[in-house]
Amino acid sequence: MIAALKAKAPLFRASATSWKRFLSSGHKDVAESNSSSSSSIAILGSDVPYNSMASKEYLPDGTSPTPHRRTMLHQHDQQPSDPEDPAEPSFYSENVDRYAAKNHQRVTLRSLLHMCEPPLTREGLLSNAQYLCRERPVRYAKRVKLFQQLPYIVNLNPHINEVYKIYYGNFEESRKFPMVQSTRDQEQFVDMLARQSRVLRDIMPDIARGFYECQRYFGTDERSRFLDQLIKMRIGLRLLTSQYIAQYHQYQATLNGEYEKETENHRYQGIIDNRLYLAEMVHLCAQSVQAMCDMTYGQAPDFIIDGQTDVSFRYIPSHLHYMLTELLKNAFRATLLVAKDNNKHRPVLVTVSEGSGRVAIRIRDYGGGIPLKIHPRIFDYSFTTVTHHSMDDEPLPGSTDGTLGSSSGAQPPIAGLGFGLPMTKVYAEYFGGSLNLISMEGYGCDAFIELPSIDLTKAPKIQI
Repeated sequence: MIAALKAKAPLFRASATSWKRFLSSGHKDVAESNSSSSSSIAILGSDVPYNSMASKEYLPDGTSPTPHRRTMLHQHDQQPSDPEDPAEPSFYSENVDRYAAKNHQRVTLRSLLHMCEPPLTREGLLSNAQYLCRERPVRYAKRVKLFQQLPYIVNLNPHINEVYKIYYGNFEESRKFPMVQSTRDQEQFVDMLARQSRVLRDIMPDIARGFYECQRYFGTDERSRFLDQLIKMRIGLRLLTSQYIAQYHQYQATLNGEYEKETENHRYQGIIDNRLYLAEMVHLCAQSVQAMCDMTYGQAPDFIIDGQTDVSFRYIPSHLHYMLTELLKNAFRATLLVAKDNNKHRPVLVTVSEGSGRVAIRIRDYGGGIPLKIHPRIFDYSFTTVTHHSMDDEPLPGSTDGTLGSSSGAQPPIAGLGFGLPMTKVYAEYFGGSLNLISMEGYGCDAFIELPSIDLTKAPKIQI
């Protein structure tokens, strides 16, 4: 069996039906045995989610990524057969191995900030495009290799399988793109970056559902290591890509004499908001979560914002938007579940403050707190307090990565597949922040999030 798997076979085309048939046909025990052995079998053949309300960014949105995803995969499948360049994703591709073996050419946060500092020049724009042209296939190849390390049965899951094919397709397209040399090349390069970003924008719900379905096949620690690494790699490449696209658009605005308008009088340095008003963002996110609650439960709790409500700091709006939304969803849901018993609920209290180069947010609810027996698991991926009776009846997440609402315009569920808190923690810690929860069982819960203002004094310590 292992010898057969080592052949350069194309990736198994898993569908939801074939996946369930595979699990029900007696292979489950074999798969569990393989995944629990000391050498698990690998299947053979990887800024700031962007909501237009929350941040000024330049990734095109407003259209469903599904047609783009299908078009890209269809075009990839239609490529002519070539033994050196297989049309089907192969887990033992020499191209993937060669690129994945290269070192990251990491950049500092200082460099990321300087990308969009005026005056913007053609030479600077070209240099950054050439860096991304070299770096993107390397980072995609490392993500493809990361998927190859998963247990065999996990890679058979149709949701994870679909994400793998997307990463492989982006790797191949990035690898084949010629080095950027001219203005025309840059236009085509930006088009490719925008297209790939659209396709990748909504993959986290697929990852979440796939890992929810596969959680029995490998341990919590192994799952956490994979997902932490995947999400950090995802954040880093999205930051670099989004900042370059922003630089490109701001340079075009400079040529047209509209730089001040494009950056709102220097408020935006690429995707970074130099004057991000904390209370305004809290209010925006709380209103969005109220809308979700109305759709899910038919009612929504009130909220109060107090503290230093005029605080602003320098940060990436879409990152903050995602973190606040996830924490508020938990607080609002707990509040409403308690209200079932007594038909009344207290408002959620959000306190904001500013310290030395940092801001802090406390989200306090009176929703009964977190039961002591599950408290150690609250940051585990795929752990959820929502009861699902089968793999078919869990809610389909509209977003697990910072974009409110699915591409079809539907609101995401108020609770889902256990990715909200662990991903929020990864986002908070990415630039040196923190997330902590303090629960009083039977009373309520406080979520504390501290974030540094992104400034040049701390920038050299952080690499992307």
